[in-house]
Amino acid sequence: MAKCVCALISSTLQVNIPGRQGKIMEEVCKELVQFMQLSSRLEIKLTATKNVLALSGAPEGRKFILENKNLLEAILTLTKDKIPLVVKDCYLSLVNLSAEDYFAKSVLEKYNVVPEFLKIISDPNSEFSHQVCMIMSNLTRSNFGSTKVVEIIFNDKSSRLNQLLDAFYKTKYNKHGASLNHLASLFTNLTQIPKARSFFLDETKNHIQRLLPYLQYQESLTRRGGIASMLRNCCFEYESHGWLLGEKVDILPHLLLPLAGPEEFSEADTDKLPLDLQYLPSDKTREPDEDIRKILIQSIILLCADESGREFVKSKNAYVIIRELHQWELKEQNSEVAEECEKLIQVRKKLLWTRVFTIRQNNFM
Repeated sequence: MAKCVCALISSTLQVNIPGRQGKIMEEVCKELVQFMQLSSRLEIKLTATKNVLALSGAPEGRKFILENKNLLEAILTLTKDKIPLVVKDCYLSLVNLSAEDYFAKSVLEKYNVVPEFLKIISDPNSEFSHQVCMIMSNLTRSNFGSTKVVEIIFNDKSSRLNQLLDAFYKTKYNKHGASLNHLASLFTNLTQIPKARSFFLDETKNHIQRLLPYLQYQESLTRRGGIASMLRNCCFEYESHGWLLGEKVDILPHLLLPLAGPEEFSEADTDKLPLDLQYLPSDKTREPDEDIRKILIQSIILLCADESGREFVKSKNAYVIIRELHQWELKEQNSEVAEECEKLIQVRKKLLWTRVFTIRQNNFM
């Protein structure tokens, strides 16, 4: 019966019957919700959740679910079911639903789901941490979603963000094999908000220092890309540039290393590079993802926002790495990354012209 109801929903969504479609959908939704109760028989409940999952895979189906409060609430309720297969179907449906921008506003305004979701991610025994990570990542993509979640996190006295970081750092933290790689995307989204950036940039902690090595984490593109984007967001806090570039964090070599290739430089140029970039092996490869390379360059550009930052980047001879990267990007026909390289090169030229202007001005004084 549950399968028939879902099939009826799918077919009705594809047919526009003036005056009747809304009424038909209302009736079949009521039928479906009846099957999605904690007290329903397992076979009926599981049939219903599997068909709702299929329904959530299409834009029309997601719209239908989100427009029917009782159906959405039934999905949320069944995430607490005792049967793991039922719970997993519901979380996967929520992953699909959270891909829609209006899902975050609808859910975050009406339902107090965030504390429970964060608790699940932090629980090493949870079977559904991976799915909930994806939901939270989707929920926080928009400024509204990230603002709301940051507000909830910092009003919570349970140090939930520290718990998420601990889970992120530990290999095989989750006993069911959940990678938690999507936490990197969540951190990126949260750092759209200044309060979250301040948390990561707390100079009394070592959050940034512990996250920097993940720029080289070859096991997961999601983790590398998320941390690269999070660091770029943090680079918008200009008052932290001195600390980020200084010895305590030393962010520049970490940003440059994935951009470096196997090229050899003159001894004079090599000696000016940070130690981690001197005499790289002949089989050194660049970060394979074009978007991540672009994000890393943009981070360096942000660090060059003032003269002291530009002077520091110049003193570390970052230009020779970017010069070779630019030539490589042109050869690979990666025009967008090449453009970012050119922007950084222009920053260097701006510094040179500023020096010339200052010298001339001083000569006239």
